[in-house]
Amino acid sequence: MRYLLLVVVFGFAPVVEAQDESIDLEALYQQIDDAISQSPQYVAELEGRITGSRDRLLREESLEKRIQIAEELFQLYSSYRNDSALHYAELCISLADSLRRPDLVGRFRSLLAYQCSNSDMDNESLEQLRLVKRSALDSLGLVDYYHAWMHVYGELGSYTQREHLRLDYFAQQDAYRDSVLMVADEGSEEWLHLKVDVLCARQLYQDALALSKEWLKMVTDGTHESAYAAFYCSMVYDRLKNHDMTCYWLGRSALDDIKCAVMNQASLLFLAEHLANDGDIDRALRYVEFAKACNLAFSPQMRAYQVNSVVNVIEKSSQVSRDQTRIILVFASVIIFLLLMALIYTIVFYRRRR
Repeated sequence: MRYLLLVVVFGFAPVVEAQDESIDLEALYQQIDDAISQSPQYVAELEGRITGSRDRLLREESLEKRIQIAEELFQLYSSYRNDSALHYAELCISLADSLRRPDLVGRFRSLLAYQCSNSDMDNESLEQLRLVKRSALDSLGLVDYYHAWMHVYGELGSYTQREHLRLDYFAQQDAYRDSVLMVADEGSEEWLHLKVDVLCARQLYQDALALSKEWLKMVTDGTHESAYAAFYCSMVYDRLKNHDMTCYWLGRSALDDIKCAVMNQASLLFLAEHLANDGDIDRALRYVEFAKACNLAFSPQMRAYQVNSVVNVIEKSSQVSRDQTRIILVFASVIIFLLLMALIYTIVFYRRRR
């Protein structure tokens, strides 16, 4: 039995390792390059969907149907144009108020709050959340409400420089994370990404990886949902110090986001940092420039983590340029020294012959 167990354990290990080694990162990067070149086409497709929904909203007279179309527009804009997403979230609140639906008003205020904190507007997020009447919310509204509180406290904790406030904010974030996990349906996107977070925080990385792989089976390839799941898979591999698989799933996430015309780019920026560290500076700079243009189209002010990624890649590029310049100078100095020695030798030799 012990022998059989060893055969099973070590028999499967090469399979996993082979799967990791079989990935073709260069082919994936070429797909990303192609997708970037076709980005205007993907944007035009999304704009077409937006135009269709906007036209339906203008023609629709029923308040119930108008609120459904307004929410649809909010979702289309939520990762594409932040100012338009805010507008349609506010329209949803107004329509829900006209229908005298405090449950919907609270849910849409929660979605608006999350959109605000996701674009560095934490005060506006808190203002909206304090207006929500929690007792009026249904289960779906509670998920969005707790999720918005969790996100804004995480943002506040990440950027404050006062240690006691940081600890308090993160404690509040943990409490609201537990609340989301209690009310969210098991297997939903909210439940899955928070469960992966919890498992990683407990250093249960293999469990987190298994759950992440199950999540990837639930989503449809080429969607924003699959990009989100792939990003979390890359996060787990990063904790496991598996460089190639981290880059692979970041690349898969970035590829899906580009094809979905997502302007709120994160995966491509993180991938660019890895490429810069690997010495692939030209490609890293191309990805950073594209991601920066996308993020500025989403919101005119880039967030701190986005700025940090851009700066890191640029600094790495500058360092490589300085190193190359230093090597050239050293090489040139050696050549000049050798030429001088040859000249001195020639002069000495010529004088001796005379």
